[in-house]
Amino acid sequence: MKTLPYYYNKGQAILLVLTLLLLVSCKGKVQTVNIDNRYSLDVPNDFKQVKDLNEEASLQYQNTLKELYLIVIDEPKSAFTKAVKENNLQDTYSNTLKGYSQLITDGMDSSIAVKKMPDFQEKTIAGLKARELSFDGLSSGNHVYWKLAFIEGNNTYYQIMVWTLADNHKKHEKEMQAIINSFKEL
Repeated sequence: MKTLPYYYNKGQAILLVLTLLLLVSCKGKVQTVNIDNRYSLDVPNDFKQVKDLNEEASLQYQNTLKELYLIVIDEPKSAFTKAVKENNLQDTYSNTLKGYSQLITDGMDSSIAVKKMPDFQEKTIAGLKARELSFDGLSSGNHVYWKLAFIEGNNTYYQIMVWTLADNHKKHEKEMQAIINSFKEL
């Protein structure tokens, strides 16, 4: 029986290992997170679930090595309607996705330094009306880039907020958008 030269076996082994690494790295880059059968979102596998980003968030994940953060806040439409009525804000904020998203972003202006809040982009995510915007500003002395989506569900408004350091935003833009686009109301 003829044996193959040593370098051939070693080369095959290296090729096999590289192929396996490629297959493993391509497989399962995201995990679909289901929140109480209300909604789901695809979160990258390298993110870790946390509980300290926002006390009102129903979903909180982060990757501290990438300095990339994600929260989702969901609230009944009726709660928004009640808050607008109780605070006599009907003339300022309509009882619509537009009114809801405007109220939230107006409230953000006071907590972060943004030169000018950009206009919303109207879109559809998973068949639902959505409004999205991206901007950068200063928060706690850090130059931060945010990507926000406001989605109108059947009985719920959802806020998806993904952020990173402004210097990293081009590197993470596609991943941030993919997270937002993966949203599904269940």
